[in-house]
Amino acid sequence: MNELIPITNCKNCNQQIETYNFCPNCGAKKINKRITFKNLLHEFADRFLNLDNSFFRTFLHLFTKPDEVIDGFINGLRKRYINAFSYFAISITITGIYSFLAKNRLAELMNKIFSSLPEEQIASQEIALDFTFKYQSLLNLLLIPVLALLSRLVFWNYKKYNLTEHFVIYLYAYSHIVAFMTIILLPITFWFDNIFNIMIIQFSIYIIYITYVLKRLYQINLRRTLIKTLLFFFFGVIFYLIIGIIIGLIMAHTGAMEIPAK
Repeated sequence: MNELIPITNCKNCNQQIETYNFCPNCGAKKINKRITFKNLLHEFADRFLNLDNSFFRTFLHLFTKPDEVIDGFINGLRKRYINAFSYFAISITITGIYSFLAKNRLAELMNKIFSSLPEEQIASQEIALDFTFKYQSLLNLLLIPVLALLSRLVFWNYKKYNLTEHFVIYLYAYSHIVAFMTIILLPITFWFDNIFNIMIIQFSIYIIYITYVLKRLYQINLRRTLIKTLLFFFFGVIFYLIIGIIIGLIMAHTGAMEIPAK
């Protein structure tokens, strides 16, 4: 069952590789054995459980030296760390698993808060919650350019990073802290009975981490860091209110949410 299979050409780019172990054109490894459970486990361990793997290096260094990871990608370093879009995709996968496991629990916690509201408003909140879970990946993707724009506005007097580079910053930083907190929040969601406690923990760590990343990237002192953080929070609240109003109007216009008559 584990006999060798004769391979003459690369399966990825069709380059002749009969005398090579790795393709000289695209770098792919020559696989000349049939898949078995043993080598499948070996490949999994080699890719995901190896401490030298780029995923673990990226994950750890986004805590210890995020400036090196982000600046490296911006300046052309592509092999040492996972690229920004792949890291975002991993984050989306983790949050998707969390949503699947915790959706009913979060709905239960939300119902405790809104149980005293009129039935129409409870129904609207349920629709909004379902919408958030259903389009979570898309909402996270749309949030990245928003964060980049807010960040560029806050650092308008610094020319180190342009808007696109701020986009890369949040592909890494936001994806990282969201994925990390998702893992932490899974047990917390089933432990706490007050969703506000969960949200306070979640967003406090978000703010602290993003502030830390920007401080490392811009090499600014604590006073300027705090000022920039407050500006970021101020712009973020304004944007959140505007988006909330727009979404409410869209849902009301489409009939997804009814506006109570006076």
